[in-house]
Amino acid sequence: MRIIGLFFLCLLAFAVTVVWKFPAAGVLPHVNINPIKLSGVSGSLWSGSAQQIIAPAPALPISNANWKFQPATLLSGSAGAKVDFEVIGGNGEGLVKRNLAGDISVSDGKFRVPATNLEQFLPLPVAQFAGVVLADVEELELENNLLKRTQGKLIWSNAEVVNMVKLGQVAFDIVPQGELHIGKLSNKDGELVLNGEVSLDQAGNFKADITIKPTAQTSSQATGMLNLIGRPASDGSYRIRQSGNIHSYI
Repeated sequence: MRIIGLFFLCLLAFAVTVVWKFPAAGVLPHVNINPIKLSGVSGSLWSGSAQQIIAPAPALPISNANWKFQPATLLSGSAGAKVDFEVIGGNGEGLVKRNLAGDISVSDGKFRVPATNLEQFLPLPVAQFAGVVLADVEELELENNLLKRTQGKLIWSNAEVVNMVKLGQVAFDIVPQGELHIGKLSNKDGELVLNGEVSLDQAGNFKADITIKPTAQTSSQATGMLNLIGRPASDGSYRIRQSGNIHSYI
C-alpha cells in the first residue's frame, strides 16, 4: 500500500508540474474567450504573456500583457489572474476574473495615460490635451459583455486644454446607484470651476448635467469659449445638458 501511495503521489506531482508548465501558446489561441482575441502568446497558463489583446468595443489593441494566475480566486467560483498591460501609450494593471458563465470582473485596477493620447476619442479634432489621466478601478463587472457594475475614480492632473484653458486637477468619482452608475465631476486650482453629474445605465444610455463657472483667473480666451455655450445664469455659471448612448462614441 505504501508503494501504491507513493506512486499516486508521484503521478499527482507530475500532473501538477505538466499543467503548471504547460505552454499557453498551445492552448489560449484555441480557447473560446470571445469577443477577446490574443496573439503572440508565450509562457505558461499560470504565468505568461501576450504581445497583443484585441477587444471589439472599444477597438483598442492592448500590448505587452502579462499575467500570473491567482489560485485563491477559484474559491469564489472564478478563474483569475493579476494582469499588467500597455494601451494607447499608457499602462495599467489589475485583478481580472472570469466565471463559468463567461462574465468578467476587474478589481484593484489602475491605469495611467498621457491626456494627449485621448484626443483620438474626440468626435472632431478640435482640442489638444495636456496632463496625465489616472484611473483607479475598485470594481468593474461585465455580464454578457454589458456593464453591470463599476466603482472607481478618474483623476486628470495638470489638466489643460492647450491654448484654451487650464483646469487644474479634475476628478470624476463613479459609484453604482441601483441600476445606474453616477459620476460626480469636480475640479480644483483651475481657471474654471467644474461641477456636475453624469448618469449611465447598463445599456450605455447617459445623461450629463454640468455647470462651468469662471473665476477671477479665467482668461479672456476661456470666457470667449464659454460664450459659445450660451447665456450665463445669474451667478455667472454656464450649464451643459446632454444625453445619448456611449456606444456611439466608442
